[in-house]
Formats: sequence, structure tokens, C-alpha cells
Amino acid sequence: MTPVNHPCEARSAAIKGAIITRLPIFGCAGFILFLFLANLWNFAVERDWPKLRIRSASPLAGVAKPKPVPWTLDAFLSGETQKAVSINLGRESPVFPIAVRAKNQLVYSLFGKSAAPGVVVGRNDQLYEQFYIDEFCARGGAPDFPRIETWASTLSGIQQAAEARGKSFVYVVSPSKAARYPEDLPRSVPCAARAAATHDKLAPYLAALAKAGVRHVDGAGLISAERPHYAIPLFPRGGTHWNSVGGALAFREATRLSPASPVGVLDFAYAPSPQAMGTDRDLLDLLNLLWPDAQYSTAAIGRAGEAADCPRTPRLLAMGGSFLHQILAAATLAPCPPQIDYWFYMRMEDNRVELGHYRRSPGDASNGARLSAALEELDENLAGADLILLEENESNIATMKQVGHLADAIGRLH
Repeated sequence: MTPVNHPCEARSAAIKGAIITRLPIFGCAGFILFLFLANLWNFAVERDWPKLRIRSASPLAGVAKPKPVPWTLDAFLSGETQKAVSINLGRESPVFPIAVRAKNQLVYSLFGKSAAPGVVVGRNDQLYEQFYIDEFCARGGAPDFPRIETWASTLSGIQQAAEARGKSFVYVVSPSKAARYPEDLPRSVPCAARAAATHDKLAPYLAALAKAGVRHVDGAGLISAERPHYAIPLFPRGGTHWNSVGGALAFREATRLSPASPVGVLDFAYAPSPQAMGTDRDLLDLLNLLWPDAQYSTAAIGRAGEAADCPRTPRLLAMGGSFLHQILAAATLAPCPPQIDYWFYMRMEDNRVELGHYRRSPGDASNGARLSAALEELDENLAGADLILLEENESNIATMKQVGHLADAIGRLH
């Protein structure tokens, strides 16, 4: 006999089949509902309880925090409120980081290009900042000699005032990756084919420093001269800054130049490091890839020889840009490791450049603790400093604010 299905059983089977058929739809709807609720939650707690946000385990690097939503009638009528809400809800979504990384990885893997603003992929997977490429390719104009002489005279005045108060002063020119490793510039860059014959921009600046008697380290020329002697590149593949060896070479030169250096003369050793970390991968991090390749040659440095028996802890005041980080990491290995007050210019989320202040304890190679950047604090640091380092990068030499800031501060000393 042929079995007869009960009507209830047939109906139940039909319902189960319909549910199974619609499971993908239910799953998508549930996921969309989760994102909607998660976004509402994040939006609600962002201002007063940011730690309660649902966030990605791997937040994006270099992405500015969305601006607060303007809740005014004028902003609403102009559409500014709606636009800000849309941007904020999108960026506060827990899946926003992985979506960006997936898109960036696709662009990088298929086309060998960067989807990160301002980051360029060169030959041999070298990463560059577009700013440094643009500056390097624009070299060749006639030097402004009166401005250069005024700049060098200001530095000479800083040095004389510092030495009159028993302080050592050294000025450092840090290098540009585009200028020191131009062979890996992208082929599409206009000046890549003539990079070797690019104008020597620094010559008039270095001549003015020598004429004014300013004690200085030509870090750019130092990298060009030393790079053949090292098996590893002094600029890492995925970074925009020199590596720890480059910074140590510059600081060693600074301690050799400084008479009776208060921190002693640096002697360092280095060993290859197969895994890039910290500033050795800063541009790689900005690419925001799903699978970033950080397995490339860089280096770790250490003290060569014994620490000195120092009567007291020296104090170092450093002012400049981000290239100082590697120099100051090397300073922690000096025979007499100093307390370091690091004053540097950092770009804020709204693209402003602001002077920040960090302090490192003797031997501390980290960023240290952020402190007040008030002028009174700078004056106190300057008054107590034994060694003063002032740094400018070759890409924007004599155009930044640190020379004027330091000159003003030393002019306020009594």
C-alpha cells in the first residue's frame, strides 16, 4: 500500500522547506538589522561614553575622526546635518574598517596601486609619501640667498646664546626617502628617469651653515654616504622615515660634533630584524590592507660598550619633526642616557599643524608621556637643557616654524 501523508505533516514540511529556502534572506536581513542597531548604539554613546562603542578589532590607520554633527536649523536646511549624520553612521559601523581594507587590498593586489591618499607604491614595492616625491621633482629653482643667509644667521644666534649659557647645540638636517632612494620611485613619476641628476638643493644651505659657524649634521648627505656600507636599506620598504640605524648614525655624529658632549659619544651596534614594526611600517599601516606584508629587512640597534658612570642625568631638548623619533631612540643608548623633552610638530585631524610635547625618562625608547605644550613649559625645558637638538627635513628646510620658535624661546631666557 502507498503511505498517505497526513495533511498536517505535509504543511509542516512545506513550512520547513520555505524557511530553509529563505534562510539567506533572513540572514541578510538580520545582518542589516544588526548593523542598523550597532550604528544607532555607536552614534548614541560616541560623545559621552566612547568606550562603550562597538568597534573593529583592527581600527583603520590614518583615518580622521568624523566631525560632530551640527544640530542647527541653518545646518539642517543646507544639508550639512544630513551629510554629517551619513558620514558618522558609515564610519562608526563595525564593518567599515574591514570594508575599507578589502577594497584597498583589491586595488593593491590587482593593480599594484595604493588606495590610501598621499601614499604611492614605487618599484620593488617601496612606499613613498606623495609630498616628498613632489618636492624632490620640483627641485632646481634658483636659491633665495638672502633668505638662506637670514636663516643661517638665526641658527648662529641660537647656538651662541645656548653656548653662552653652557649648553651644547647641534642642528640636524634629516633626509627625504625620495631624494636618498630615488631609484625605486614609480616609473610614472616625471623626474624618475633623471633622478640621479637632480639639482643639489642642500648645497647653499650647508654652505651658509658652515659660513655662519653653525654646528650641524648633514643627515641627508650622511645617508647617501653610508647606505653602500649597510646590507639593509636605511629607509625601510614600508616606511617614510629613516630606520633606527639611520637615526643612530645622525645622533652619533651629533655627539662627536658637540664639545664635551653631556651624554657622551654614542657607539651602537645593530642587527637585522625580519619583521618591521613601529615607524618602519608607518606607510604600510596607512595602506590599510587585509594582509599587509611586513616581512622585509630593517634593523634593531643596541648599545656598544658599557654605560658611563654619570654624575647626574643630563637633559636633552629636541625640537623638530617626526624624523627626530629615531634620533631620540638612539639617544637612549648614549653612555649617559638623558631625560628627553621632545617638542615636535604634528598634523591634527583637521589638518592643522600643532606643536606637541612629550617627555621620555632616561633609557625610555618609547614616545614617553604627553605633557603641556605651553610656552612656559618650553622655557623651563630650555633653561634646564644640557644639549639642544634642532631638526629640519631637507624637503622643507628653512620653511618650518621650529627655528623661529626656538629663537624666541632662547631670547626669553634671562
